[in-house]
Amino acid sequence: MKRILLCVLAAGWALAAIGCSSSGPQPSSSSAKEFGKLYKQFADRFHDKMAEEGDALKAEQATTEAASLWQETLGAHKALLKQRCEELLNDLEPAPAIVESAEKVDGQLACTVAGKVYTEVASVAQAPNSSQPAGAVPKHLMWNPMGAANMALNNWLVVLLDQRAMAVRSFTSSHASLTWEALDKNVDKPRLVLRQGPALYLVDLSRIDDYYRVDKIRWLKAKTAAKPVEKAAEKPAEKATEKPADKPAEPAK
Repeated sequence: MKRILLCVLAAGWALAAIGCSSSGPQPSSSSAKEFGKLYKQFADRFHDKMAEEGDALKAEQATTEAASLWQETLGAHKALLKQRCEELLNDLEPAPAIVESAEKVDGQLACTVAGKVYTEVASVAQAPNSSQPAGAVPKHLMWNPMGAANMALNNWLVVLLDQRAMAVRSFTSSHASLTWEALDKNVDKPRLVLRQGPALYLVDLSRIDDYYRVDKIRWLKAKTAAKPVEKAAEKPAEKATEKPADKPAEPAK
């Protein structure tokens, strides 16, 4: 049950990423308006269906139903979805270049980002849920690169982090939304970056027909410079106490 709830949260984060992929009001476009109308149809149908289920609703059932309704509503609009993805990617701020280091730092792979050294905490190729059959892909969550990256990242971190660390990450992110940046805005093979304090997540994706597959995720962490060891203040050398000169021995009488 705990895992299901976390996956549901991850799906929610993925949807949230769609809305906070870039800051400030977004310019309207014909594709945005057309997509918005279709998305509203999908959302209305989905929530009407979920209301019918009431307390009997299960998480797996909701995912299956959403995927089915998405296909019915937007499945035939692949060109529109791709155009919308291009616009969303173009709206992202460019990420600073990542310069890979030829040498390891403290035994770990390292790179430099904006003049700061980062070491690799972990990485995964073909992130969880990335290689499943197309019919089982929740395209309503993975139709755009930010949503796909966010969902795969959170599902991966669920495996790596303990429950408390995952809860803290979710809690802090709810107070200040994380923002994706783009290393590469190529709509077919985008590369995205997400920063969270000293952590940096790099996600490589590829477009498969009308959804995105996550090919690789890297978790990097800024290397904290060691604090210089403060020397203890040296005490002034004590002057040697001069001993009184020995008196000459008195001659024997």
